[in-house]
Amino acid sequence: MLLATGCVTHRGPWRVEHETASAPAPDGVELVLLANIAPEDRGARAVADRVERALTDERPRIVLWLGNVLAAPMPSATPLAQRRGPRCLDDEPWAAPAASTLARAVGTSPSFAVGGALDHRCGARLGLEPTANHGAPWRVPAPHYVLRVHADGSVHERITCRDGGCTFAETKGSPPSSRALVDLVVVDLSPWLHPSDDPKLRTSDELQVQALDALLTAVAGVPPEGAPPRLLVSNVPVEAGGEHGLGALWPEATFHALPHQLQRLLVDGHFAGVLSGHDRSLQATDDLSDAIKRADRAWLTAPVFQVVAGAVSKPNRRPAMALRPRRVRHSQAYVPPVWSDHPGFATVRLSHERAEVVLHARRGRHWERASMVVPLRPPPHPARTPSPHMAPCRDCPPIPASER
Repeated sequence: MLLATGCVTHRGPWRVEHETASAPAPDGVELVLLANIAPEDRGARAVADRVERALTDERPRIVLWLGNVLAAPMPSATPLAQRRGPRCLDDEPWAAPAASTLARAVGTSPSFAVGGALDHRCGARLGLEPTANHGAPWRVPAPHYVLRVHADGSVHERITCRDGGCTFAETKGSPPSSRALVDLVVVDLSPWLHPSDDPKLRTSDELQVQALDALLTAVAGVPPEGAPPRLLVSNVPVEAGGEHGLGALWPEATFHALPHQLQRLLVDGHFAGVLSGHDRSLQATDDLSDAIKRADRAWLTAPVFQVVAGAVSKPNRRPAMALRPRRVRHSQAYVPPVWSDHPGFATVRLSHERAEVVLHARRGRHWERASMVVPLRPPPHPARTPSPHMAPCRDCPPIPASER
């Protein structure tokens, strides 16, 4: 038992959640982040039950399904496993009891999804075809799109991009009834990271990459001060601390693997934060600057926070993951200050010029939570900033031993 759990991570200011009487919903809009909902297990059922109880108040909410809903986690990184690909599920994940509970909990709240890397490798389009998402609890307007979230909880599609181009929403008519809080820039990086070997699907992937370029060009055309704060929403993190980070099992969720135009937007301060999944864990950091300096020698103009909420199903606490050597499970460049390998989900509460990130993890028989408050318009970094240790090594974590 000690061997099986010795590598499970649970770091940060976690505190046990206590059931309290329902209170009036506070101001602001809450984003609920769910990723890696397949396959169903005991942890997924516990998360579904917790989400259902958490969404009982009247706070405006938007649910974001951050990919990897149609495939189980990859068993290993061996060449044979890579050739076989992910274990694709035959049945719709939303037909399983846990996913049905999640869909019921979501109710009438606006609900949107983005494709995941494993979904893409399974050939799933997450509802881009009219019949593909029959019964699914989410909407996918296009492979890449921009949503504007207002203070009353309303959501408007500003840009939709597919098949190599973008369509822009009409701006004429009466102004919205409430001010804009944030723009959610939703991008599917799977065609960029995992282009298909099939000629027909390869053509489709190339068109989606062109659409991604068109969306990023449109975003770059409006300076950060001329738009609401922007949050990048993607299945793949900018810099992962777990099995998809630099030097780990599948080192694809790193800054240098992103499209060059997206790298430039991040460096120039177009995004205040990143909402993602992919890693089967819960992670949060208030600033990715040190991680990106270490991984790619790039200096961000302003802080960028990141949330990874990929622990609904089959999190890294299972013995099969814990028995793997730590060096292949953890990034060499990035150790999140808040991290848990237990099942759970995340919420981001948006208010005027700031956001509260809350991670919820099921640890044993108790639910624990960790939170941090981050600005949506962070001040730029000073001209000279202290830099972390710039040579990644497996035994040199970026935080002092007293804080680990």
